[in-house]
Amino acid sequence: MQQKYIYKKLLYASNGIDEKEYSDLVYEKLNKLENYYELKKQNCDEKVIFKVLDISRATLFRWKSRYEKHGLSGLENENKAPENRPRKKIRPEVEKLILQIRKANPIWGKKKIKVILERDYKINVSVTSVGRVITRLINSNKVRPSYFYFGRLREKKKRVFNNHAKKWKYGMKAKLPGELLQIDHTVIEVEPGKYVKQFDATCPITKFTISQVFARATSKTASVFLAYVQGMSPFKIKSIQVDGGSEFMGNFEDYCKENNLELYVLPPRSPEFNGNVERRHGTIKYEFYSTYDGSSNLAEIRPKLAKFMEKYNKYRPHESLGFETPWDFFLKLEI
Repeated sequence: MQQKYIYKKLLYASNGIDEKEYSDLVYEKLNKLENYYELKKQNCDEKVIFKVLDISRATLFRWKSRYEKHGLSGLENENKAPENRPRKKIRPEVEKLILQIRKANPIWGKKKIKVILERDYKINVSVTSVGRVITRLINSNKVRPSYFYFGRLREKKKRVFNNHAKKWKYGMKAKLPGELLQIDHTVIEVEPGKYVKQFDATCPITKFTISQVFARATSKTASVFLAYVQGMSPFKIKSIQVDGGSEFMGNFEDYCKENNLELYVLPPRSPEFNGNVERRHGTIKYEFYSTYDGSSNLAEIRPKLAKFMEKYNKYRPHESLGFETPWDFFLKLEI
């Protein structure tokens, strides 16, 4: 009933009942909404519909929600703010106060200083404005950047894509085993105060996972792990996705380039796009290390971990695969 009501409402609006003038974009959105419900009436598959309409499911239903609440006006562009808005200037006396607070508390950032200004001096300044002032103070050498006090001579640099790696684009998904293999590392406390670095590689299609432990997580060990993955994988590795960690730069990136492996780097703070390997971290931690009673010696962990991973891939039922094993699921794929 709800679908029929929405469809009738769309037809009603498009027949000229609303006499207000709207932008061409509004009617383009309305047309896509109408086409969506028309195709749904013909029992078309939703994936096909969104592909034909060249729009995501989330976007269409956001339009639908706004249309139900506001009519055609809800389909206008939501953000009407100008791209280049004038910045509010901070008074010189406030800048001097920010300098004074920062010198007294050299580790504090813009958020804390904003609170102090408002609480102690009754001065209301935005966090962004305080941040701009601090940046100017750092550039003019009046204060030091906070990372200086943590023993680093320079700020951690953002990754520059000037070699082999490429930026991961939203919506990228693996279609075949070996595509966009998810690789990441985690820290495991094996004994009190003793840690190992575990690298995991997971195929998002088959859930087939390969793991290995190292003493350190460097680009060298990451490249050694990738060579290990290639040797252990039942399918050819074609492309890889990783986060922006330094262990996936340098030697690791060079190895991918030399072996014709496409390398994609996820946006910062986006573990949800590496969900399969993040999940494997937890599974291995709770199913293997919770029962492991050996030492943190790599020579002792590795054979036991290899035995567990063999069981994980070829014996353990996986609910996400319809309770098949990754190995059996892979064998049934028509590739």
